[in-house]
Amino acid sequence: MSARALGLAIVTVLAGCQGQDAGTDSAARQDAAPPLPTPAASPVTAQPRIPAVACAAGETPVFTCRFTDGKRVSVCGTGPGRAEYRFGGEQPEMVIAGGARANVMYSGGGEQQLAFDNADTRYIVFSRMVRTRFDGAGNEPAISDGVVVERAGTFAAIRICDDPDLRPVDVDAAEKYLPAGDTDGGDLFTEATIRADPQGHE
Repeated sequence: MSARALGLAIVTVLAGCQGQDAGTDSAARQDAAPPLPTPAASPVTAQPRIPAVACAAGETPVFTCRFTDGKRVSVCGTGPGRAEYRFGGEQPEMVIAGGARANVMYSGGGEQQLAFDNADTRYIVFSRMVRTRFDGAGNEPAISDGVVVERAGTFAAIRICDDPDLRPVDVDAAEKYLPAGDTDGGDLFTEATIRADPQGHE
């Protein structure tokens, strides 16, 4: 092969190699996916606030306690002349707005009651102190807090608080957030709270 022919052969081979590399680079560039644009943030839909059973910041605790099963009841002042009864675990199973208050004084004690109506069912929160002795041995007051449930005006149940962090009915807060109740000439909404007293007390 002449020098000229050899030179042409070399040039042809080099051109072929360069063309193949260029094609490969081009294909690689075409196969590479372009960068995806950053997706726009989805608008967040505001969810209605579900209050905890415990009174929130900005609310006034009127009463709160926990029962032996871990459920809690709270009465919270939510605004001037407005209160809510809440019952449940960490989130409420029941919320009743409104309510009314009543109270009576006893010899050596007294009782505060807060009543909330839900259809024909009434929930009566109470804080009660009664004297269990009337002799020289002392007064020995019995103190209890809880909720009486009435259905259609008839006693249905009583639940007694069992809570070291109990907040009994705050009389001043009750007067601020709940109106005086119509007790049909009586002093309290129910007398069933006597069931919370120690058995056999005088």
